[in-house]
Amino acid sequence: MEVINDFIGDLFGYDLQCNILWKTDIVKYDTGVEQRNQIWSVPKRSWVLPYNNLTLTQRNNLVELFNRMRGGCSEFLFEDPFDYECALTECSITAVAAQTNFQLLKKYYPNESDYFSENKKDIQPSTVHQPIIKVDGATKTETNHYNLDDATGIVVFGSAPGAGKVITANYYYYYRVRFDIDSYGDTFPISSLFNVGGVPITQVVRQ
Repeated sequence: MEVINDFIGDLFGYDLQCNILWKTDIVKYDTGVEQRNQIWSVPKRSWVLPYNNLTLTQRNNLVELFNRMRGGCSEFLFEDPFDYECALTECSITAVAAQTNFQLLKKYYPNESDYFSENKKDIQPSTVHQPIIKVDGATKTETNHYNLDDATGIVVFGSAPGAGKVITANYYYYYRVRFDIDSYGDTFPISSLFNVGGVPITQVVRQ
């Protein structure tokens, strides 16, 4: 699956726009009292990529990716430059009984009482960043002690770590996204560089 950062390049500068969306059902009574029900347990994200001053090659790569994805139809990967890493302190899973399979997760604001956990999939491969998996503080070796499915984010140990053992992990991850538009346009000013403007992409929620 294509990674847009690699295919076109990190050209976002300081104009990258990130949007975070939660969903809440709010019931308002005549008395002015509200009842609020949280619908989503994790947020959904979207971004606007400021693709300006593209070379011809970069512009053609963007057009190629847009056409191959059929606009907003198909999915690709995106690395948010401000949210791509899970630290050891943000992934802590306590094993139960003979459990051997563990879903990687990230706890946002783990030191706060109102933290939330989000399962992470589409883990960046070891060629980009070698994940660190520990059991009770002891580092384990991939293939010798465990295997990691990058697509699902599931760690499978060859033998169960044991009930009460704490699995921690440090890893990088992508977001699976799609274009939030079905039409593309750019301009070719006298600078010989292409201006596309903001290209909206949105997170694809996976089961």
